[in-house]
Amino acid sequence: MTLPSTTILPLHSEQIQKGGKDLDRYMRDLIFTLQRQYENMAQAINGDIRTDTDVANKQFLPTIKDTVNDSTTFTYDHRVGWVLRKGLFVDVFFDVKWTANSGAITGNMYLDLPYKVAITEQKPFVGLVQPSVFSFTGGTGCVINAQSDTYRGEIWNIGDGFTTANQTSAAAGHLIGNIRYAGQGLERS
Repeated sequence: MTLPSTTILPLHSEQIQKGGKDLDRYMRDLIFTLQRQYENMAQAINGDIRTDTDVANKQFLPTIKDTVNDSTTFTYDHRVGWVLRKGLFVDVFFDVKWTANSGAITGNMYLDLPYKVAITEQKPFVGLVQPSVFSFTGGTGCVINAQSDTYRGEIWNIGDGFTTANQTSAAAGHLIGNIRYAGQGLERS
C-alpha cells in the first residue's frame, strides 16, 4: 500500500447549512473518512507482517518453482516464511528445504514472491541466500534476484571469476535467505 498524496474529505455544504440530523450525518462521514485515512497511513508506515500463504490472513509460505515447467512440484521437509511490507518496500525471509520433485526439471530455480516486483530496467534487488544440499550450476555460491514486473525471486550462481548465471532447478536442496525489493501496489489475487 502507498500513502495517499491527496485527501478527499466529504464536503456537503447543504448538510452543514441545514444543521440538525444532516450536520450529524456529515460529521459521522467526516470522522469515518479521517479514521480510515489514519489507519491506512499507520499501516503503510508501520508495515505488515505475513507468515504463511493466505493473503487475507497476512501469511506467506515459500514455494520453489521451475522457470520452464510449471507442473513441477516439490516435496518439502519444511518451509517457513516471513514478509514485512512497509509502503512499497517488501522484506522476504525464507527457510525452505525440499527432498523430491514430481515433473520434469528443465528450467531454472526461483522462489515465488508474495508481491509483484517493481518495473525496472536493471536488476537492483539482490538478496542473500545460504544454500545447501544441491550442486551449483556454476560458481561457488548463489543469491536471490527479484525479477522486474514478476513474482519471481530467481536463484543465481555467483563466484570469483564467474559471470552470474541462473541456477538450474534442483531435485533436492535447502535455501535460507532474505531479499528486499520494491513491490507494486497490488498483491496477487
